[in-house]
Amino acid sequence: MGWLQLNRQNITPSSTHNNSTLHKDHSTTHIEDIHIDNPQPRCYPPVAIDLPDASLPFVPAPTVLDAESRDHRLWLVIDNIVYDCTDLISEHPGGSTVINSFVGKDCSWQFWRFHTQERMRVYGRGLRVGRTNGVKNPFREPARYVGLRRLGNTDEGWD
Repeated sequence: MGWLQLNRQNITPSSTHNNSTLHKDHSTTHIEDIHIDNPQPRCYPPVAIDLPDASLPFVPAPTVLDAESRDHRLWLVIDNIVYDCTDLISEHPGGSTVINSFVGKDCSWQFWRFHTQERMRVYGRGLRVGRTNGVKNPFREPARYVGLRRLGNTDEGWD
């Protein structure tokens, strides 16, 4: 059979046999004797439409960031809820570029500029995977202006 050089942090020999030998910083063991310490990544399927957001499973931020490279899933975050847009990408009216530019990122303010609560209720609830926190939007939200005044700012001195 074959021999395998192991990274000591992730894979360790399951037992000490005569066919295990230590070499400085690495160990070498027979391939049938290895044991992997880290389990397979958890799968996050879409959840029931009627499940409240507070009851969604928690998805750590690093898992959201790695979903595309690990599982080939296109996850976006809107208001700390993770949405799987993998199947939506071909039907998205704004095109695939919009979704691809936010994979693994928060896109809350951009989403709400183009979509309504009703659209989210009808189409988004079935795409939910979980809830998260700590996923950042790569773009700063610009201030909204109406005419010469910024919305919500009443102390400009205009009467």
